[in-house]
Amino acid sequence: MKKFVIILISVAMAIGIAVTFWAADGLSDFDLTEHSMKDVSFELNDTVLTGTLVMLRDVNSPPVAVIVHGDGAQDRFFNGGYLPLINTLVDAGIGVFSWDKAGVGASTGNWLDQKMDDRANEALAAMQAISALDEVNVDQIGFLGFSQAGWVLLRVANRTEPAFTVIVGGAVSWRDQGTYYTRVRMTSEGVPQEVIEQHLVERNLRNDGLFDPAAASFAAIDMDPARFRFVAGAYWEDSTDLISGMMGPALAIWGEDDLNVDARSDSKVFHEQLMPLTEDRRVVIVPNATHGLLRADLFNYQLPSDWPWYLQYVFLGMGRDAFSEQSLDQITEWIQIAAEK
Repeated sequence: MKKFVIILISVAMAIGIAVTFWAADGLSDFDLTEHSMKDVSFELNDTVLTGTLVMLRDVNSPPVAVIVHGDGAQDRFFNGGYLPLINTLVDAGIGVFSWDKAGVGASTGNWLDQKMDDRANEALAAMQAISALDEVNVDQIGFLGFSQAGWVLLRVANRTEPAFTVIVGGAVSWRDQGTYYTRVRMTSEGVPQEVIEQHLVERNLRNDGLFDPAAASFAAIDMDPARFRFVAGAYWEDSTDLISGMMGPALAIWGEDDLNVDARSDSKVFHEQLMPLTEDRRVVIVPNATHGLLRADLFNYQLPSDWPWYLQYVFLGMGRDAFSEQSLDQITEWIQIAAEK
């Protein structure tokens, strides 16, 4: 019995040591202190936006990826969620600039007052701001955006020619994306399919009237007035025509198991509009990947707030390994090649 207890204790200690090393390795992906970090502020109209440029130390003029956020009140590092991605890019010799959305963190204004055109103007202003820095090569600045940023970056790439544009989990139609999101949500809740389809018909008819530009009024819907105005300004977004007008190298990438955006349908539109596809213009669907390219077998939820409490710790312990296999490598390697051309 005593020998059995000793063995159990030894096994427990070995597991504990292994978990400690595993967690320490993952946690290092949330630490930027080994890199050069420089706060940069820029202005657009009456708003001051503030962000951080992260680069390898003692490296001049690397490619720089300007991060454009998805929906919501996001700070420059997405409450820490971007840090494994940023460390991966910087370790590969790619600088990263990301800023607090208007009204978040150190930035003034209110992101809910913006339309997609305003967000595109903001992204262009960010590009101009870092272009003025001595340590940045103006010819190697590109963009990397998530989800809602797709509508923003398509506008940007129709107005200027970035060194590269990466869109992760971008939708083509706001209305269709809302329909897909709601169908997936209700299906996961066990609602019968015929009930879901009837609800979606009624939902779209109601929303089409509510968000009609000629008659939009938040009085008939349970939504914060500022949020309503934001959605009303985006509800009829459809980026089909903008895709074909993109200038510069473009990578559109989705997770195969995306619960927020219909990856198969939207990737097909990108595929058709970006033709002919080349190394510079790619459409990719990543296996076992979520809306944000995390491992779907562990993290496939529509919202971070849906995560079970313990997944926060798993994410911290895994760091960049929480992303689906090869997804970050594909992005970094493609950016490196695109920026050099």
